[in-house]
Amino acid sequence: MSARRIALRVALRRVRRDRKRTLALTAALLVPLTLAVTLVTLRATSEIPEDERVGTLIGQSQGVLRNLDFVAERGAERALAEGPQALASAVGQDIEVVPEVDGPLAVSSDGLQVDSYGYGLQLDQPLHRGRFVLTDGRAPRAPGEVALSPSVAERLGARLGDRVELGEGGATAEVTGIAAIPTDTLRKFVVALPAVVAGQAPALPKPGQDSSMAAAQDGTVVVWHTPDALTPRAQRAMTEQGWRLEPRSTAFDVARDAPDSLLPEESATAWVIGLAVLVLGELGLVMGAVYAIVVRSSRRELALLAAAGAGPRTRRSVITGQGVLVGLIATGLALGAGVAGAWLLKPWAAERNGEIWGGLRLDAWSTAVLALLGILTPAIAARVAARGVGGDVVAALRDQADFDDRAPRRGQVALGALLTCGLLLAVAGASLKAPFTVMIGALSLVIGTGLLVRRLLPSSAGRADGLRLMQRIGARLLARSASRSATMGTVVASLTVLTGLVLAAMGGLTAEVGKSYEPASPHGSAFTYATKVPGPATVAAMEEALGGERLTAMGIASPPAPRGTAPDGTAWSYWGEFEAASPLPDRPSAVMVIRAADLSTVLGRNPTARERGILSGGGAVVLDERLAPGGRLTVTAPKSPVLDTGRTELYTESLDAVVAQRRSEYRSLPVIYVSAVGLRALGGVEQPNSAYYYLPAPDDSISSEQEDRARGALASDIGSGYFTLEVERGPVAAEVLRATTLGSALVLMLVAATLAFLTVGLATQEMRPDLSALAAAGADRRFRSWLTGVYAGQVTLLGVLMGVGVTALATPALLLSLDVGWSLWPWLGLAAASAGAVAAAVAAGCLGGSRVATLLRAAQ
Repeated sequence: MSARRIALRVALRRVRRDRKRTLALTAALLVPLTLAVTLVTLRATSEIPEDERVGTLIGQSQGVLRNLDFVAERGAERALAEGPQALASAVGQDIEVVPEVDGPLAVSSDGLQVDSYGYGLQLDQPLHRGRFVLTDGRAPRAPGEVALSPSVAERLGARLGDRVELGEGGATAEVTGIAAIPTDTLRKFVVALPAVVAGQAPALPKPGQDSSMAAAQDGTVVVWHTPDALTPRAQRAMTEQGWRLEPRSTAFDVARDAPDSLLPEESATAWVIGLAVLVLGELGLVMGAVYAIVVRSSRRELALLAAAGAGPRTRRSVITGQGVLVGLIATGLALGAGVAGAWLLKPWAAERNGEIWGGLRLDAWSTAVLALLGILTPAIAARVAARGVGGDVVAALRDQADFDDRAPRRGQVALGALLTCGLLLAVAGASLKAPFTVMIGALSLVIGTGLLVRRLLPSSAGRADGLRLMQRIGARLLARSASRSATMGTVVASLTVLTGLVLAAMGGLTAEVGKSYEPASPHGSAFTYATKVPGPATVAAMEEALGGERLTAMGIASPPAPRGTAPDGTAWSYWGEFEAASPLPDRPSAVMVIRAADLSTVLGRNPTARERGILSGGGAVVLDERLAPGGRLTVTAPKSPVLDTGRTELYTESLDAVVAQRRSEYRSLPVIYVSAVGLRALGGVEQPNSAYYYLPAPDDSISSEQEDRARGALASDIGSGYFTLEVERGPVAAEVLRATTLGSALVLMLVAATLAFLTVGLATQEMRPDLSALAAAGADRRFRSWLTGVYAGQVTLLGVLMGVGVTALATPALLLSLDVGWSLWPWLGLAAASAGAVAAAVAAGCLGGSRVATLLRAAQ
């Protein structure tokens, strides 16, 4: 029988004999490998082809025709009717077009109202195939039918066959289907016929009805799709008539430019593979430590093989074969479990991602790479550990000697090379915006730090004299077995660095999303604007729906009402407002009238004596210093109603002002406030046909149902007038990243604690000679168990300190590579993970020491 076959049979016997260790190593490799296969498979399944993404934008249309002036002059309904004839006149011949009308379209049911978006199109048209997916029911085919998105149906509690109200006019429609956009199932929208959405569009504004607060009330868009490509001559003729063609190629550009992931630059698959490489690299360190222990614990068996004539190569093959067998078992199980996990998680992941995915798809290349990594990681770890096979065979047979694992003289060169390469990789990663390069550099720094600690530990034995007995013995064991302690410390340090860098990256991305987001109002607060003043009963119903808190009412300062009637013979509904002479482009700059008692609500704090004095004395409180340089605020208002022609003469007034804050942080909260005294000083009146209400964040957050119920109460009073009601909940992306960060922290804490428990538990078996000496000296089992736990805790704490140091060094480079800022929360998560690893190590040491004591009695 050949030596290779003998080594393989011995390795197979060791794998079968040491079932607990085999299961532990297989499980340690199985967990990250299964997660990686699952993530890669889910990523491949989630990739929606480009043509399907284009289909969600324009269906099968070859071009989209639009004319903004044509629609603005006629309104949505008239433009919808006259559009085909106008297009034929522009081109000089009849062309086939299919209309689409899109715009805001609220949906109400049972006192709830959802501020959804309306898509007016014939969903059964082949030209619109791919725009939506009907998950239930059928497409609307009549004016009294509508399809709801899943989010709208859920918030209203509507089902097929129910009747809902569309818009503010009270028109009802039957729910015939549930439609979703394949790339965004979370969007709130309804699908109806074009005429239905056009009929709900606001009427063309009359002179004196364009309040600055409601300037964006008409967002209705009318376009026409064409199934055929137009000739260049037809395109030129249309352009001359004010029409614009958006060809299908434009939609491809939009689909390519659409962000597909929150991760920067690299694709999500590359991130998964990269993280798998890092995790398996860390796991390789763990397995290297474990197989080094296997070498020592197998020294008698290996020495017997040497006595029988087996050379060092054959004996090394025994250890390497164990690693290969463990890798094959774990990889086979991981591939099956990973694909099964992806199949089970696909519905949940698609729902969380807000998309509709097809069947399960495998990424052959990525899966093959992961399989290769799964087999090679334990094989290489075992091969590296097997280099220690050698030494005095007679001493090994007597169980008196370790195998030679002393560092060679070239270790100093390796130490310097690892530390230098680690620093260079971190700097290069920061410069090239390559996060994985930084992580690989951090791993090099960890290994280099481990070699450095291995050289420094033997000289630290004399510094433990001032410690208590158990801690002193543990510290001396730490220094005496420097190789073992440094190896275990490097394992813990690598896990700490991986945890710290992942949490720092996720925390930085979360903070960056929050910084780039401009809130409408303070977090958790609500505000509403309406073109009609609601009655007291409506305000009370809104307050009850929003949690019982009082709504703060604000009026809009306007010049005196004009005499006579509007050009159409009706009474004036709007004739202008006071606003800053140099209004801010990104903040509401109209002058609002509030009660002095409500100033604290607006400011979010108690006002100062000067702020109260200025407001009650007829001055203004300003929330942005750009509006009141030198403590004076200049405001203007039209002397006569604003018409479409000519220039309007303006009132110009100046008020004393106090700047309450340097910059306004909120894009929808007014920034200028006066009292009734200030309004009289301006010679103005409160606008009688507009209302603004503000609700500061209540103790309990405002739910979506409360928001919909308050909107329903307001809609029942306002009728066909315009209004908006918003609750500030922050950016959705930040919530997703925050949840991902928390999940990553929990998973990494679990992995770190598990691997630390595994490594320390196996390492305590090597302490049998030390524990035997203590038992002979009279130390009881409890003392020996706690001593093992203390030693394990000291080793783990050493690794944690090494890891935190490397993390602190590499984190700035990682954040620079991601272009994100620093955040405190990841460091708190790292502290929790480190504490969990130390606790797990102490527990593993105590349990392992107790088990070793039992083995000692059996040996005696």
